[in-house]
Amino acid sequence: MSNILLSGYYGYNNAGDEAILKSIINNIKQIDKDAVITVLSDNVEFTKKKYSINATKRFNPFSILASLLSCDILISGGGTLFQDKTSTRSLVYYTSIINFAKFFGKKVMIYANGIGPLNKPKNRKRVKKAIENADLITLRDQEALDTVKSLGVDRKNIYLTTDPVFCLQEDESGSVNEILEKSGISIGDRFVVLSVRNWENKGKFIDIFAKTADYINTKYKQKVIFLPLQFPHDVSVIKEIQSKMQSKSVIIQDISPMQMMSIIKKADYVFAMRLHALIFAANMGTPMISYSYDSKVDNLMNQIKMPYNCSLEKSTLQDILDTIDKVENNLSGIKEDLIENTRLIKQKSQENLDFMRQIFSL
Repeated sequence: MSNILLSGYYGYNNAGDEAILKSIINNIKQIDKDAVITVLSDNVEFTKKKYSINATKRFNPFSILASLLSCDILISGGGTLFQDKTSTRSLVYYTSIINFAKFFGKKVMIYANGIGPLNKPKNRKRVKKAIENADLITLRDQEALDTVKSLGVDRKNIYLTTDPVFCLQEDESGSVNEILEKSGISIGDRFVVLSVRNWENKGKFIDIFAKTADYINTKYKQKVIFLPLQFPHDVSVIKEIQSKMQSKSVIIQDISPMQMMSIIKKADYVFAMRLHALIFAANMGTPMISYSYDSKVDNLMNQIKMPYNCSLEKSTLQDILDTIDKVENNLSGIKEDLIENTRLIKQKSQENLDFMRQIFSL
């Protein structure tokens, strides 16, 4: 029986990171069904109840120390934990957890991470040290691998896989039909899913999303569903957008990542800022248009060979509406391309499990 400690952005009600956590837990239980799993979480009770595992407060030094001392393996990730675009503090936190685990003689796996941007020389050194302390590293995209190489890391235990969420299956219980019905979406209704987040230049993109949603509803007669991937942050942005819209739309919240995937599978397409809304769409074979605010979104769109990548900084409203017209007029063709383009990616995602087996056997 193994004792596993998981470090990541968990317990923040972020559907993308919770989907990653669900995938990691599934993989651990495939390897060792009796494994004792503890998560460093911001919401201990939420994590315990949701996954029926152990959890401890992620910023309590005594809890962290006790968890590190009692674990056999630390798994750090997934997500983009090592970046300094938004914060140096979080980077120091995640690298310190790895370094302390190694100091205590624990096995360490960096799991399906995105890495970068890393702009500060000190942070580049911190990440280099943490990576060199890990026994096994899997990275979710080529750009992360290129960043690691640029740090001067020369290790043979680094492997390119992809995001673990590509392993997850949608909710097939039928609950989603009821959720949609309660939101005024009947079976057979055509709809588009929109996903936004709070970010810089909010005033600009709120107006763009409002006009885009109206365009979809007016020109193509599709209903608009907003899916907030992080509660309550995304909901406040969505309500600002809705206040500027001329047409009606709905918000569907308080559902699992698997239910989100099931809704997205039924959608005509997705228009999203959030990375994992796009990953959910790719996983379900649903066409998507990205509204990129970060290089990780660009990386995904390149990985799945989808050219419909708009930019928060550069794209005008007309650019976005033109892209919507292209997608609307080729939904079946895009879907076929997407299914083909993600076939290998889904296989690569399964490799995270194979590499996890290796860390268990070390």
